[in-house]
Amino acid sequence: MRFHYNALATLALSLSLIGCAPKSESLGEHAIWVTIPPQKAMVEAVAGEWASVHVMVRPGQSPETYAPSVPQMVDLAKAEIYFGVGMPLERRILAKMERSMPQLHFVQTSDLIEAGHDHAHHAGCLHGDLDPHVWMDPVWMLEFVEQVRVALIELEPASADIFNAKAEALNRQLRELDAALRLRFAPFAGRSFYINHPSLGHFAERYGLVQRSIEHAGSAPSARQIAGLVEAAKADGVGAIFSQPEFGRSSAEVLARALGVEVVELDVLSVDYFRNMLDIAQALEDSFN
Repeated sequence: MRFHYNALATLALSLSLIGCAPKSESLGEHAIWVTIPPQKAMVEAVAGEWASVHVMVRPGQSPETYAPSVPQMVDLAKAEIYFGVGMPLERRILAKMERSMPQLHFVQTSDLIEAGHDHAHHAGCLHGDLDPHVWMDPVWMLEFVEQVRVALIELEPASADIFNAKAEALNRQLRELDAALRLRFAPFAGRSFYINHPSLGHFAERYGLVQRSIEHAGSAPSARQIAGLVEAAKADGVGAIFSQPEFGRSSAEVLARALGVEVVELDVLSVDYFRNMLDIAQALEDSFN
């Protein structure tokens, strides 16, 4: 309940500041906000110099537990569009802000999650059965880019040709990435990997892999569960255990020591989307060899 109290307190203070806040020159002529860095990369690629793109979740923070700061909420009041990605902070806070920000257009990318990924369930997430880490699937990113393209054209019809061309160039890159990953993981179909937080469920599903979450329902595993994971990981012949910087790695280290392998850190929130996806693919492939 502490999160809800702090969030509501932040919301109340932000609302009191929005009405008298001066225009921030740093936001640029057209300000767009997104929840996570990978979205920023996609929106910037389509928008180009037309807009400045700002990220809500700060580096090193988890988008699943993050609460926006008061200055962020004040700056958000000056923005034209917000692209969500289905994280709790959007449902708990940003949706409530829509009434006090009539100029702000909320683009609910969570609709894409429900429409295209309602079958993807991965145990261990804080947000229930639905895995929100959809950006780890390049095919989903194609849908997101289309949503960005349409939204930008609605705001700036005169620049439609530019947005269309940039979106198509980005889509080509995403299709090439998807094809490369399909080819890369074809020899490893059905192989399992173990990660401290279940953030690669959509990636695994797309490329025929099996994600095993070390945490259980958002909590560290019990000694009994660790013992079960050790036996399963031995049977799977894993070559590494994976972790994320936003989440504790103690359980991953316990499992890695028991198996005699290393803990490899993955960053699913990198703004360098294409390089990062290839780095993650390389780490997974190395663990299978």
